[in-house]
Amino acid sequence: MAGQIPQSFIDQLLDNADLVGLIGEDITLKKSGSNYQSRCPFHDDRSPSFSVSPDKQVYHCFGCGASGNILTYIKEKRGLDFVGSVEYLAKRQGLEVPREDSNPAQERAQRERQRLYDLCEDSDRFFQQCLRSDPLRGVAVDYLRGRGLSGETAKIFGIGIAPANGQALRQHLKARGYSDSEMAKAGVLVEKPNRSYDRFRARITFPIRDRRGRTVAFTARVLDDAKPKYLNSSESPIFHKGKVLYGLHEAIKANRTLERLIVVEGQMDVIALAQHQIPCAVATSGTAITPDHLEQLVRLVPQVVFCFDGDAAGTKAAWRALENALPLMDGQTEFLFLFLPDGQDPDSLLQAQGNEGFNRQLAHAKSLSDVLFDQLTQSLDMERLDSRARLGGLVAPHLKRVPKGLPRELLIDELARRVGTDRGAVRELVDSAEAAAPTPPAPPKSEPEPAEPDPEPMLEVPPEYLIDDSYGHLEPVMPENSGYWEATPGDQKLERIANDMLRCLFQDPAIGLAQSSFDQPEMAEVNELVALIQEHKIETSTLLLGFCSGTPLGVKLGRLSQTDTALAPAELRNHWQDCLTYLQRQQMKAERRHLMSGTGKTIDDLAALVKKRKEQGSKS
Repeated sequence: MAGQIPQSFIDQLLDNADLVGLIGEDITLKKSGSNYQSRCPFHDDRSPSFSVSPDKQVYHCFGCGASGNILTYIKEKRGLDFVGSVEYLAKRQGLEVPREDSNPAQERAQRERQRLYDLCEDSDRFFQQCLRSDPLRGVAVDYLRGRGLSGETAKIFGIGIAPANGQALRQHLKARGYSDSEMAKAGVLVEKPNRSYDRFRARITFPIRDRRGRTVAFTARVLDDAKPKYLNSSESPIFHKGKVLYGLHEAIKANRTLERLIVVEGQMDVIALAQHQIPCAVATSGTAITPDHLEQLVRLVPQVVFCFDGDAAGTKAAWRALENALPLMDGQTEFLFLFLPDGQDPDSLLQAQGNEGFNRQLAHAKSLSDVLFDQLTQSLDMERLDSRARLGGLVAPHLKRVPKGLPRELLIDELARRVGTDRGAVRELVDSAEAAAPTPPAPPKSEPEPAEPDPEPMLEVPPEYLIDDSYGHLEPVMPENSGYWEATPGDQKLERIANDMLRCLFQDPAIGLAQSSFDQPEMAEVNELVALIQEHKIETSTLLLGFCSGTPLGVKLGRLSQTDTALAPAELRNHWQDCLTYLQRQQMKAERRHLMSGTGKTIDDLAALVKKRKEQGSKS
């Protein structure tokens, strides 16, 4: 078949890949923390040295060094070439492999999706910049400090502020080439027949990121008592409330080994827990917890804790979470339920008692089985024979939804104990029961439209950079003593810079396509990787690992894929630019020292160097 396989299709395959499931067909994997371990399928392994990361979708053997992603594994274990591996994976997912010249509609859709990702990233940077320069900055900072947040925590979660002016973000994005329809589709603009305006105004903004760290939507809170207090982005092609969990990317990034994830009800609860050294919380955004949410969590951690208020609404939310958790009780993940004292949420409890108080509450979390039986026995008198019989009829349909295995057998034992009969009768009751239908989810709430602002002029967006005239470098505007978004330190050694640049190239090889080589000896591996990327026009980590397979550089990249958390696209580009700026400065210092060392150069040579660097700065 003519034509190349579209990169967007390969990305789609990798996004939906189940590396654990594929490798589990060949060997027995055992969960260990957030990863899975086993003896290596690539060499005679006497102890479990083979590790699979379901979050990063990569594997690595600490014995023989074998590493890669799902396509690498298929290539090595199924004896296929790269195209054959893609076709094999596509067949497993029930998909036909398209070619670039055969499905332009799919390519167009992928480009449109990427535009939305870029638009949300640009909006995120704009809101964060406004927290440093907008007239509302003081009010917002006072509010955040009043909630006990530090600048470092604000930086981790990308907290910003939307200006009161209803055209500020729109103007900013228009200057970057985005249309009103794209802004509306991304959920940051309200379109009216005669007028369009920013969805978020005079609100503190919290970016919602997917597992890969890409900003896909926003939650925004008012600075006063206006309604609604919180406003979320509407759903879009890149944001689905039933799949994205707020704080999951940050939790993965903060913990090399995640042992627990706490599901809370609000974004501020997630941030407050992180502020108090408990950076393992997630929250939904305008919806109850869904099966898709839980499937993500059980792949990552051996324990999931649902944290709810102790009122009627909290009890109802807990029951819905329990129903969704039953089909996932395979013995690999423990589900616990923490009900807080009346009138308290995690944020208020942490403010009053700190993380010690929260951990004391956590120690008394109930198991799923306790919540199940407590809820269903509330209206029963367990001293009466008919009530015990009725309990069996109430519980059995729920146990039918639990997969066959040890957890189901233990629940049958517990039901038999509570009703006072032998487990054989209970097993027969469960086997003959119809599986209980889970509580239907509430219809998704449409996000309220923000009030239309009064007509106002288009305002100039605050400048993002100040220009250092000495050599034309671009320096981010920094508030004094903020501790927020510190610039890359200028005294980093070249070895550290080289490793950072290798990480950037591994995650996004495309940034090396137009990069010239570096003069510093410490950049030898970076130069080698850039040359390889340019020679083969490599744009993805998958292809890069394939071309480097079996080389010392490939081993190093495999190690990076196993140990390093991916940066968000905007963060990666900024970090790459920081590295280039540092190298450029080092080169300029060397040139200036050479010119001023009395080696025959004249002042005209120095003037020419300054002019050259100013021109480079104006183009960057």
